[in-house]
Amino acid sequence: MRDYISNGIIEIEVARHGAELQSLRKVSSPQEYIWQGDPAYWDRRSPILFPIVGKVWADTAHIDGATYEMHQHGFARDMDFTKVVEEDRHLAYELCADEHTRQLFPRDFRLRVDYTILRNVLTVKWTVENTGSQLLPFQIGAHPAFNYPHFNADDDVHGFFSFNADSPLVSSTVDGGFATGDTFDVPLGEGDLLPLANDTFACDTILEATGRIRRVTLHDREQRPYVTVLHEMPVTALWSPNGGRAPFVCIEPWHGRCDDRGYGGEFDRRPYVEHVKPGWTWDDAYQIIVE
Repeated sequence: MRDYISNGIIEIEVARHGAELQSLRKVSSPQEYIWQGDPAYWDRRSPILFPIVGKVWADTAHIDGATYEMHQHGFARDMDFTKVVEEDRHLAYELCADEHTRQLFPRDFRLRVDYTILRNVLTVKWTVENTGSQLLPFQIGAHPAFNYPHFNADDDVHGFFSFNADSPLVSSTVDGGFATGDTFDVPLGEGDLLPLANDTFACDTILEATGRIRRVTLHDREQRPYVTVLHEMPVTALWSPNGGRAPFVCIEPWHGRCDDRGYGGEFDRRPYVEHVKPGWTWDDAYQIIVE
């Protein structure tokens, strides 16, 4: 089931399954900004990553001395949320811990996701409440996929990224879904733009974990701004499947990242884990600006 809101400038659709953004459009144009989930490339659109981001080593999370099977990006994206707000320009959804989630992750929580539209800006806010009696460790991240405008597989360059950060970007090396401990530079080209070519993501993922990135703008082939993501999160991931030979690219603000290769320590010591005391809440948000 999907929910729809519009402010006369932009319109969105959100699925209750995963509280996942399904569509973002200008009212005045048929252009769809969100990838529509063709399984030939990737069958998701904008999943919410919780309570982990990336992979845990051997799909095993160590919590309170016990082990729990935990698959890439967690379970929230595959669960039905409850709609708690539906207003003209605002939708909100909640996911609460239950018997099923406690088998996967032994903590009580309430995860709320708010979608608010104002002019040409979509704000996505996460609120995590610790409803239990133990400290709540978690990671959370966004994974929105944006269509390239006028994609042509034969083009050498499908678009460009620009950033608030100077060249070069510094990416952690990811191999098989895990960080190796190494880094590499991602130099920007003319005009401080990163060309998005068919080999840009031969590295798998550009994982900028220095906290320098606060803005990523996707430009079309003519270098015109198309869509911008603003955030203040410590990690930014950039990804497109098939090494970059796909009609879309993801801009992903994260509180978290994958495990280091071979990591077998406690879950709450993973990189970029947030902690919430019993009865307390944590929140953060990011914005998508339709240019």
